[in-house]
Amino acid sequence: MLLDAKPPKPKKGIRKYVSLPLLIVVVLILGGLAYYAFHNYAEEQVIKRFLTAVERGNYQQAYRIWQPSKEYTFQDFMHDWGPTGDYGKIRTFRILGTQSKGSRTVVVTIRINHENPPLDLVVDRKHKGIAYSPF
Repeated sequence: MLLDAKPPKPKKGIRKYVSLPLLIVVVLILGGLAYYAFHNYAEEQVIKRFLTAVERGNYQQAYRIWQPSKEYTFQDFMHDWGPTGDYGKIRTFRILGTQSKGSRTVVVTIRINHENPPLDLVVDRKHKGIAYSPF
């Protein structure tokens, strides 16, 4: 009868130490943190490839990565990003952060050659084109 019931089996493995609801909460928190940390990763990589090309003097490649409009010619690009541009020869750069602006735009804040203030560039999520930030 009731007193003749078998005792419950002891838990094995990780379930011995962690309950299922706690495990679910931990997985959700880690997933949220990973989403937050890597949400703009692709756009950061576009900026990193662009600045690496400029740093190495591969201006044609950097111009293609920029994906300019017809109004922004290669001469305009060289005026901005060439060795005599606003930052001179790029020796170092650092991505300081990113911020999503709507569903299609990411603002990437960078520091070039340790100069202040930092520069904000915009990356289109869909086409991965770069532009100066209006924000």
